[in-house]
Amino acid sequence: MRRVFHASVVSGLLLGLSVLPGVPAQAAAPCSRGRAEGVQTVAALPWAQKWLNLEEAWPLAAEGAGVRVAVLDTGVDRRHPQLAAALLPGRDFVDGGDGRVDCTGHGTGVAGLIAARRDAAVGFAGVAPQAQILPVRVMERIEDDVNPSTVGAGVDWAVANGARVVVMAFTLAFDSPALRAAVARAIARDVVVVAAAGEGDDGTFPAAYEGVIGVNAIDATGVTGTQARSGALVDLAAPGEKMTTTTPARGHTVYTGGSDLAAAVVAGAAVLVRAQRPDLSGAQAAARLAATADPAMGRGSAYGEGIVNPVRALSEPLVEAAPVPRDRMPSPQPKPRPEVGVGPVVAAACAIGTVLVIIVVALRRLRRRMATAWGERRPV
Repeated sequence: MRRVFHASVVSGLLLGLSVLPGVPAQAAAPCSRGRAEGVQTVAALPWAQKWLNLEEAWPLAAEGAGVRVAVLDTGVDRRHPQLAAALLPGRDFVDGGDGRVDCTGHGTGVAGLIAARRDAAVGFAGVAPQAQILPVRVMERIEDDVNPSTVGAGVDWAVANGARVVVMAFTLAFDSPALRAAVARAIARDVVVVAAAGEGDDGTFPAAYEGVIGVNAIDATGVTGTQARSGALVDLAAPGEKMTTTTPARGHTVYTGGSDLAAAVVAGAAVLVRAQRPDLSGAQAAARLAATADPAMGRGSAYGEGIVNPVRALSEPLVEAAPVPRDRMPSPQPKPRPEVGVGPVVAAACAIGTVLVIIVVALRRLRRRMATAWGERRPV
């Protein structure tokens, strides 16, 4: 997966980690203190918000109020003014604590795209700016090799603590029975599970699991990148390239993005649907997002069912049932043979019986004639 950090932010982090010759390395300070902050405060409306027409969507679903969404990631920085009111105490599976700390900013950026509060002085806001965030810290950096069992434990914890949407804006290289089972349990509990589809050589899990909404990223022209995934694991596409979002502490920056940030957008859209229609099951909410997606401007299976459209998802007629996934469509069945009535069967049996009787009688007569002829030829 392409990394989401703006070059200037990454450079600052790397400089902060350099070690002088001859000086022993010191233990790292708590990672949420002294981290790089956003490079700007965004006054203009970001392109993704214009594309999604969020100003029209928000009144239809109370801006996502009352819905909990779990962000399984690097944690979420509680200090950001647009996120402080959105954050509930979560769980830190890395260092202990409540998950409201972020060493590198990825989780803070994902959470901002979902639920950053509206601010009259700031153009940027989340897709569902009244949603509640459950931060579940399962890694320190998005580049780390993450234990799938830890992620699975995070999913279980999120569901047990009221999450109605779970987003995993990363990919794992290998299938994990523990994570697969946790995802299945979440879906069985009517939770909408969203995951990044990945790019290039990234892994395919958890997006490839049954029932998970796998998401690809589009840019401002509506097309996916050259490294975008395609196939059955992609269910939807969403804005994800060059995305403005929150950074640790305060401020914003434009992240290079990818399917990870697109997954955050779809998670926000799922929150809006669940806020508007709390009676819908998780499968019905996911089906609504798929059925109301816009046709893609590009071609191929990299777009799944299309580009997510929150306004249509909140305003078009209800989709009652989840569509059958493309890779599990039933194979055409052979046409049944026409049923034969009792009358034709009886008639056929009678005809066959008549023919047999005629044959038997004919054979008997023939034998008699042959016997008579033979007797006439015998010498006296």
